[in-house]
Amino acid sequence: MESETNESTDKIQTFIDGFDNKIGGGVKKGHVVLVAGTPGTMKSSIALNILYNNVKKRGVNVLYVSIEESKESLLTAMSMLGFGSIDESKFFIVDIGRLRLEHTDADVGRDWFKILKEYLRKKVENEGVEIVVIDSLTAVYSLATIQNPRQELFHFFGFLKRLGVTTFLISETQVNGSAFGPYHEDFLADGTILVKFVDVGETDVQLRIRAVKMRHSKIHHSYLTLIFRDGQFMATTPIAE
Repeated sequence: MESETNESTDKIQTFIDGFDNKIGGGVKKGHVVLVAGTPGTMKSSIALNILYNNVKKRGVNVLYVSIEESKESLLTAMSMLGFGSIDESKFFIVDIGRLRLEHTDADVGRDWFKILKEYLRKKVENEGVEIVVIDSLTAVYSLATIQNPRQELFHFFGFLKRLGVTTFLISETQVNGSAFGPYHEDFLADGTILVKFVDVGETDVQLRIRAVKMRHSKIHHSYLTLIFRDGQFMATTPIAE
């Protein structure tokens, strides 16, 4: 499989068979990438797949920050996906409840970008985390009071890049797919992976994935059909519509 033969020392693989070789072997280390799509397009599952396989096959430390789901819910989802048990000394999951406990003054009016920065910095320094998922960026906006979105997001994305981790930010798109987030986050991100449903014929629907952009990588821009089978994601040439 490509995930085991095309490994590059400066890339983080998605471990979606048939997709990594379409983005130059993976995401360049240290980059910030949006995983964008409408609800139900398996964005969280894709992110969990990236973390799980990088722990299992590369032995790196990873962190999943969930704003909407509990840790228990995510562990159940991973079990249903067939990923098996995780090494909690390498695969860290923190949810909004845990963040509130660690920051007792956190509330709706609190600076949640600041809270995330503090928490991420601590995890990188103390635990050597190399890959981070934030699920979702859209949910952070619902908690944070953003006075100047462009400026605050510019600083947040800059912080993530200076931190030196590879970050995947899950973002909800509009149904028509005209924007990858409410504040045009794709302009700040190093890469954007889009997942969407496509009607095929009169009765079928396919889930498709494509790399919209990926800095410092030669990428294939066309859509691929995304399939999940027996605990593994695969991307294949689309079936004719």
